Amino acid sequence: MKRWFSTFLQFLLLLALSSCGASSKTSRLPDQSVVKTLLVQLVDKEKRGTGMVIGMIADDPQERWVLGYGKLSTTDERVPDGDTVFEIGSITKVFTGTLLAQAVLNGEVKLDDPISMYLPEGITAPEYEGRSITLLDLATHTAGWAKWPGNLNANSLDDIANYDIDRMYDFVSSYHLTRAPGSSFEYSNFGFGLLGNLLVRRAGQKDYEALLVERITRPLGMNSTCITLTPEMRSRLAAPYDDLLLPSRSWEAPALDGGGSIRSTANDMLTFLAANMGINQTELQPALRLANTPQRPTNGAEYIGLGWVLPKSGNGIHWHNGETVGYHSYLGWDPQRKIGVVVLTNATISIDDLGSQLVRGLPLTPVSVDPQVLAAYAGRYQFPNEHFVTIRVDGTRIFLQAPNQPEYELYARSENQFYPREFEAEITFYRNDKGEVDRITLLQSGDTYEAKKVP
Repeated sequence: MKRWFSTFLQFLLLLALSSCGASSKTSRLPDQSVVKTLLVQLVDKEKRGTGMVIGMIADDPQERWVLGYGKLSTTDERVPDGDTVFEIGSITKVFTGTLLAQAVLNGEVKLDDPISMYLPEGITAPEYEGRSITLLDLATHTAGWAKWPGNLNANSLDDIANYDIDRMYDFVSSYHLTRAPGSSFEYSNFGFGLLGNLLVRRAGQKDYEALLVERITRPLGMNSTCITLTPEMRSRLAAPYDDLLLPSRSWEAPALDGGGSIRSTANDMLTFLAANMGINQTELQPALRLANTPQRPTNGAEYIGLGWVLPKSGNGIHWHNGETVGYHSYLGWDPQRKIGVVVLTNATISIDDLGSQLVRGLPLTPVSVDPQVLAAYAGRYQFPNEHFVTIRVDGTRIFLQAPNQPEYELYARSENQFYPREFEAEITFYRNDKGEVDRITLLQSGDTYEAKKVP
């Protein structure tokens, strides 16, 4: 996650994206021919997968489309499409959060229930100075657990696949918390894996997949969303590759299914987005609204709901990304603009920048700005809280950097409005009565910060 002006991504973008024009005067979605050109660039030149699929949706029945490009594997020339199966990784956490929301609304659990209420007999949940871990702590990454449990070798795919429920409960019983649950955010695959298992126990289901199918995918008609692939679904699976496009393997982590084991398609994920956006009214609507409600702050300007990453102010993107050892995914939607996007690729190369730009409606080709105009923007800008950023200009390119943070290139929306591709923000430059650039504003997650230009 990012600080108030930094980013959740840690890489530099290589792509100059093309214009986010509309296919008609009223369309809010980018032109499909433009996106197809973009897919060619991403797959053929940037090698972000052998195949990639982008799906977009708006609250108009005519505004829903899926585009795919590339091939299912280096040996399978079929072009991926809306029915191609990918692993969605940590987007699974959004489904687990929705399952928790359903259990709350069904009266099965409460968000502030301590997890000890749902653990097997003989398993002791850790406490910190009398503060118990709650279901809400698990669902908001604030339980006090690290990303992976200490009794698991996260660098070994075999150990992850062999990690069973008994080892999970052994870790729960033996762990000593170092801080109060609920006091700080720390992303935890283990926490969501445990949450999924506790919800399964409470519902009396045999496993996480059975609960997922019963309560979400079957009611929504998401027939290609599951964990265990049927032979027919496996025939539609895009093969997994690593970041060098070398063959990888499928993700297997049965005890941690609630944190990242779901497989799905772009068509199914658009159906899920339609339900979250209220385009399709379903019996899940109350649970989806609860899952999309901010609960706790992250380490940055955002909040975490029940799985979803959310804007602090309510104005901004609801999103989550996912990565396994052979796939990357992005899912996001904008409640104000009423559009949503899913991006799926079969390599461990991030496509978050692409998904973020599409859902934010940013120009996919930056506006050209006169180098002399850009030169006037260079300098240091200080915020009232003493933080400052440095703007550097190199010919026709402009960059932003905060202390102890990476430098990020900015792209022009207009002559004085710019945005980074790596995270959601907008920087605007202003001039005084003398025509001198004297300040900037930074808009992020619905909040605006002003910084004065200083010597």
